[in-house]
Amino acid sequence: MRREEYACPNGCSLPPRKKQLREYSNGTYGFDFYDFTFCPCCGSLMPYSLKKLKGFFEVYNIHAALSDAVQLIYKSEFESAAREAFVAVENYLKKKSGLDSHGFDLATRALSFEIDKQTGEIKRAPLIAINDLKNESERNEQDGIRYMLMGFFQGPRNLYQDNHIGSGVSNTISVIIEASFFLHLLDGQLRCFYVFLIPEPCEMFHGTRIIAHSFLFS
Repeated sequence: MRREEYACPNGCSLPPRKKQLREYSNGTYGFDFYDFTFCPCCGSLMPYSLKKLKGFFEVYNIHAALSDAVQLIYKSEFESAAREAFVAVENYLKKKSGLDSHGFDLATRALSFEIDKQTGEIKRAPLIAINDLKNESERNEQDGIRYMLMGFFQGPRNLYQDNHIGSGVSNTISVIIEASFFLHLLDGQLRCFYVFLIPEPCEMFHGTRIIAHSFLFS
């Protein structure tokens, strides 16, 4: 009997696994079985995969506005999770800019700005600025994020709407990560997390454990 964490949560009868060439942790290779990441019958995440995904999202610090999308992917509703991520970014842009546009047009209008070519001064400030636009480098950053957001809506979102892309777990994770990146930027500042590994005594393991402490700098 397969252990519960490697069994389909919906009780599907899984096909036999085949041996495949794999690399072991010691750098050697051999033939061994690979466990299914998700059920090949119903598409649901396996319990051990779900546990790893939750841990990854916790470390990645997924933006709070994506909580609904995250809960949907935990339920293996991958297409709905991706769509919810697109909606979350669009709604955030609307709220920050005060515009009632959608998608590509919304991103274009919310982050665009105009410069006086003679003086180099800002003639029209963007409704949403990711930095102070004080120099060419910062203005290039603003333009770059604007183009990325325009592409986010015109590319991946349209692919999902037109059913031209698979709605599996990998694609959905990619959409949520990208959406989280944009949402953290739209919050107003670029932020960096620094993680320090600090040894601490631990009686439970009769030795020392390593604790990750994260510090936020903005």
